[in-house]
Amino acid sequence: MPPTDRRLIEDWLPINEISIEAVRERAGAVPNPETHQLHVWWARRPLVFSRAAIAASLLRKDADRDIFTAALGTYPEIVQDQARIEKAKEKGKRLKPPVYVNPRRPLGKDNHKRAFTYNLTENERDWFQSNLAIADPVVLDVTAGGGSIPFEAGRLGLRSIANELNPVAAIILRATCELPQKFGKTLLNEYQSVAQRFRERVREQLDGVYPSVPDFEENFFETHKIQKTRIARAQRFAQTYLWARAIRCPSCVRSIPLAPNWRLSSSGDGIRLIPDEQRGVCDFEIVTKASEQSPGTIRRGIVICPYPSCGDSAPRDYPAQEASAGRMGHVLYCIIYRNEIYTYTQMGKIGKRPKTIKTFAIPRPEDVDMAEVHARLADLKSKWDAEDILPNEEVPPNGDKTRDLHRYGMTVWTDMFNPRQLLAHGYCVQEFRELVDADEAAGDLSEIRRAAWLYLALGFDKLIARNSVLSRWDGGTSRVANVFDTHDFGMKWSYGEMTVTIEGLGLDWALNSVGNCIGKLIEMAGHIEPSANKSVRSDAPPLMDADANPEGKIFRTAPPSSATVQPAQDLDMQTSSVDAIIFDPPYHDNVNYAELSDFFYVWLKRMAGRIYPNLCRVYLSDKVNEAIASPARFRDDAKAKGKTPRALATKDYYRKMAGIFAECRRVIKENGVMTVMFTHKSAGAWDALITALIESNFTITRTWPVKTEADALNIRGNASARSTILLVCRPMTRNPAPKAWHEVESIIEKEVREDIERIGAFGLKPVDMYLAAFGPALRVISKNWGTEREAANPDRPEDEFAVTPTDAMQVARREVSRHRAAQLSARFTRVSDPSARFYVLATDASAGDTMDYDEALLLARAAGFDVNSPEARGVTAKSGSKITLKTAQDRLAEDLISPDRPMSSPLDQVHVAIALTARQDSAHARQWLTAQAIDIHEDRFKGTLEALHAAQKPGNPDTPHARSLYTLLYSEEPPAQAAMRL
Repeated sequence: MPPTDRRLIEDWLPINEISIEAVRERAGAVPNPETHQLHVWWARRPLVFSRAAIAASLLRKDADRDIFTAALGTYPEIVQDQARIEKAKEKGKRLKPPVYVNPRRPLGKDNHKRAFTYNLTENERDWFQSNLAIADPVVLDVTAGGGSIPFEAGRLGLRSIANELNPVAAIILRATCELPQKFGKTLLNEYQSVAQRFRERVREQLDGVYPSVPDFEENFFETHKIQKTRIARAQRFAQTYLWARAIRCPSCVRSIPLAPNWRLSSSGDGIRLIPDEQRGVCDFEIVTKASEQSPGTIRRGIVICPYPSCGDSAPRDYPAQEASAGRMGHVLYCIIYRNEIYTYTQMGKIGKRPKTIKTFAIPRPEDVDMAEVHARLADLKSKWDAEDILPNEEVPPNGDKTRDLHRYGMTVWTDMFNPRQLLAHGYCVQEFRELVDADEAAGDLSEIRRAAWLYLALGFDKLIARNSVLSRWDGGTSRVANVFDTHDFGMKWSYGEMTVTIEGLGLDWALNSVGNCIGKLIEMAGHIEPSANKSVRSDAPPLMDADANPEGKIFRTAPPSSATVQPAQDLDMQTSSVDAIIFDPPYHDNVNYAELSDFFYVWLKRMAGRIYPNLCRVYLSDKVNEAIASPARFRDDAKAKGKTPRALATKDYYRKMAGIFAECRRVIKENGVMTVMFTHKSAGAWDALITALIESNFTITRTWPVKTEADALNIRGNASARSTILLVCRPMTRNPAPKAWHEVESIIEKEVREDIERIGAFGLKPVDMYLAAFGPALRVISKNWGTEREAANPDRPEDEFAVTPTDAMQVARREVSRHRAAQLSARFTRVSDPSARFYVLATDASAGDTMDYDEALLLARAAGFDVNSPEARGVTAKSGSKITLKTAQDRLAEDLISPDRPMSSPLDQVHVAIALTARQDSAHARQWLTAQAIDIHEDRFKGTLEALHAAQKPGNPDTPHARSLYTLLYSEEPPAQAAMRL
């Protein structure tokens, strides 16, 4: 690599600024970018992170760093702003917004907006173009997914190619990265026109399908403190119908409505069951206090009979058996009404906005009557079957995620909707097709009209994502949750049905939401007028020449990205044709994209396939070429081959990733840069990815850890990584002679130690620090590929002398373990007991004291501890692939430790003292320590107690007792290692 060709990303990145903005972008309390809102996709990189990776991979190493940071939409002072927020949190305070104030943006409301909203000025674009390491570069994303990378490439004015295997992702890419850039504002006008025609036709078809709405109760207005004399107009809509699955109790044969809880809102509204033992059914009553709500009737799959004379519980498999036998029904238990009250203003005019009140009601007999729905479905069956309106494809029975659907009797995709949902959605498909056909017959199906219809199909997808029997009612937010609020097809015992025809909600909400996304995507793509002249803050430091544009004038982007639909292992592209490959590969076993996306694809191919048939050619999404680790696909082969399904799945993932990297090596230019985004705690996932990368003749030149994940439902409560590692790679023309393993090991140790000092400023959580240390280790191993051990490795009989990426990562983990031990307690570094070292470091690395078995295994090796030994069973509990650390109180209760017998291990001594403090008080624990002649000032005891307290999370039941014990023994508060860790 010529020295002049070195890129900015190989020398520097503003990691702290990018991390803060990436988390701000993804935080749940504020809306996600419109690229994320347009349609569900299960793994999207933050836009600011994507822009940084693309730009820094193409810019020369000497590019101005201040201008680069500004072009990302962020600013150096954000680090201080974030520090003020964290400091206030520690004091239990919340700063008044705006907290993030960018001094380089114009004065006014926009200077605290999140970075992803920022478009480059004309001067910044000119600077970017003039500082590129190569002219007119082509950027490729081989697994583009939701499109963050190609979208940001377009905003930077670059030519990009976005490739995807999955048809749903391919449609999302076209709607995100191509059509807004191509058509601009005209597209939004066209969409609004077809959407209005569509909603009118659907409403007409659904007339009479939903029950009439009852009048306002006599005391409604008094209850809600509304003067009747001021009311200009009042209207009520049935917004949501709440249903519970129902089965017969195996003991008393009465009907049990199933729900994990009966919560309706965060203010205490809920349901009380009134079991009628004579009729064998439960009636329902609305209550306004949480204490009055009935307990759930199903917990962790176990059914609890609510009838007082029974009260039995059914086995865990019983609901699935009843469902698969066709004996599970649905019971309507609540209707949620939206009440809109328009009042007169003081000037006597009708107010523009209504007062909106949400109320809950028990269904009437006419609300439960579905005779009209069943009659219509029966009349339409032959017609809709002939026209292939409804998705009757079989749900794949043996998938990782879909097999549970079969367990509960959902064997075809229509089983995921109740009859009225199915009727409403069928009418949507029918009207969509008829309108598209009418446009085609009239010669009006232009390219832009096709694009408008594509967005309407995506709007329909938004509707079905919140209108199925897998869409639960979320009492915390008082709305129907998305089917994929977790990354699976989790069974929902109770669910919400949206009223499709309600004005402003239902179908209106879905179509309006897509319209808002189109408008914003057009704006973000650069299709807006130059902003009005605004003054820049007087204290803003100059970033560019005196001719810098103070008006924030927006530039128009380069031509839209081109989207291709093909396996990433076999691209229809010329050799050595792209300058940079930036991509976010599938993360091993994290998400089963093909299985999940079929939920949408079976509908999209009936709608979007009408206008873009080339995007919807397959029967179901391609699972054969998909590069993920799916154990379900190897269950049949595993036994015959004497392997576990997971091992075979990892091998398959390696094979497919090797094919992808080999194809990347073919199409990239010799001076190109490939930047790979990856995050996974599993060493097996890293091993497969890095081995595939290196053996495809790439070498890693730099790595960067970036915090990209805010707290989310699918990672909450686990020791999940919040950081993504950027692997900056170059084509490798020759592989130098490898050094001996002991030499390479020393180099890894040295580089990891140096890197720890560097990444210490990033404020990473312990699990992310271990992950970040993989970077320098992998960088070293990639440059010394082919290194062999001096002695055989018994854990790898198939290649016993080979050094793998896992070996390098284990060295990194060992160095981080030493560093973390020193941070927790200087005394603890002198404690040699393996069980104490493992327990403390595992407590430090895990959230909720639960971690993956593979992670615990590698951490145990770093601590010199055998996680499979009898001793380990005294401090951990294994459940499936998870390891849980037992608390001191758990261990005492299970008689694993005892004050009545000598405890030689420092961890056991500390745990007995903590457990005695919890049982009685710290004085009692001190008496026991004295009686046992335990030297509390010796490093083994004090260092373990000190480190354990520093490692424990606030929710750990041992934490307050460890603090109390320490304070009593040493007449001082424990050292503030927890604050040091943060």
